[in-house]
Amino acid sequence: MRRHAYALCLALALGCGNDKPANPDGGPKPGEDPNAGSPFVRLTVDSDPSELHRISSIALAVGPENRIGVAYFAKLNDKDFQLRYREVRDGQVQSTFEPIATVQRVFGVSLSFGPDGQPVVAYLGGGSDGSVLWLQSDMALSYRGAQGTWTERIAVRRGDEAKVNSPVSDTGLLVGLNPALVFSGSEAIVAYRDGHDGQFPQQDWAGSDLEVATGGPTTWQHRVVAAGGDTKKAYGGHINMVMAGGQPALVSDQAYGGPDATGQNVLFQRRNADGATWSAPLQVQTVGNTQLGASLAYDAQEGFGIAVVDRNSDRLTYTECAGTTATKCTVPGDWSLPFPVYQAGSGGWYPSLAFDPTTHEPAIAFHVCSQEAGRNETSCTPADDQLLISTRISGTWREVLVDSAGGWSPKLAFLSSGKRVVLYRVPSSGTLTLAVER
Repeated sequence: MRRHAYALCLALALGCGNDKPANPDGGPKPGEDPNAGSPFVRLTVDSDPSELHRISSIALAVGPENRIGVAYFAKLNDKDFQLRYREVRDGQVQSTFEPIATVQRVFGVSLSFGPDGQPVVAYLGGGSDGSVLWLQSDMALSYRGAQGTWTERIAVRRGDEAKVNSPVSDTGLLVGLNPALVFSGSEAIVAYRDGHDGQFPQQDWAGSDLEVATGGPTTWQHRVVAAGGDTKKAYGGHINMVMAGGQPALVSDQAYGGPDATGQNVLFQRRNADGATWSAPLQVQTVGNTQLGASLAYDAQEGFGIAVVDRNSDRLTYTECAGTTATKCTVPGDWSLPFPVYQAGSGGWYPSLAFDPTTHEPAIAFHVCSQEAGRNETSCTPADDQLLISTRISGTWREVLVDSAGGWSPKLAFLSSGKRVVLYRVPSSGTLTLAVER
């Protein structure tokens, strides 16, 4: 198993991971295109302004016939944001975007293609339910019709629709934070954070729950999969979910103090073979600051992989579990030790993990801010900014340049051909960009 190769590599100090910033071609010469050595073509998806490029407000999915779907928010004015959808086919960006909804509160978005081949988008929507602050407070999903029209459906309106018989958990109006959406056949599965009344540090944020709604478009079942009301473990801070062998699995973190507070630790759960209950939260890694959360991927041959950066140390790691059976990966011994993929200067940020469908090897897209350590999101070095993909090849992680301008919150996916696509925002401009491998 590869985890043993990793352990041997570490023991012999052979430097299997990277310990310095990548420079695939030794750097461009004066006057040369800084992206000349990149195998990617960069397409502008939307250049409209958005002040949300530093949070997870963009989503990418690959649909039938390699249709690339993109969901994102654009700023309309000082208070309103428009949720939009755009599609890329055969290397061409759809001529116009499709408006989905206008909102004032933006806390995550997720996109998946349904069984009819049409995209579905999950986000915090609906009404305020009487709240002055939370003008949107429901778990909303918008379904696209064949003619390009979108219909909003509400999967969850209140915190007592998923019950655990706790007076703290079974209450409140704020549901739908940081959603993650997948499909199992015709069944939509959306995970979200229940923030109760969305006000108080202890009863709402420390007491938050991680919940799942299944069904749709109009009929839903609800379940709490990690209850924080009594334990005060702040579940559901950032969520990433995939389908694995016919059942969903997810990673999340713990976010104390607010809806977009710093996440801590990496927690893994998967739905059991009964199709209803879930495994208990398993802390796979101890992480002081997960930035935008861990990234989870699954390959039917290799199992699960998790990529996460500890923003406190700018250390990007990868851990794996050969979880091809329905009960694996729910105990600590099933997971490998975290392997350092990148740790240099200020980088390894916003990792997005995917498995190559042809080689079954993991690949991670991430942003490099500066060759100097200790930089924050507002003090990156433009000359050092890079968006990279690191791919494991025969046990060694090798980097390739995607964009020399860098990329906030990248989302990595593979086409059926094995070609890579990455969605991101350019740090200097906020332009939403899709890089497509040639």
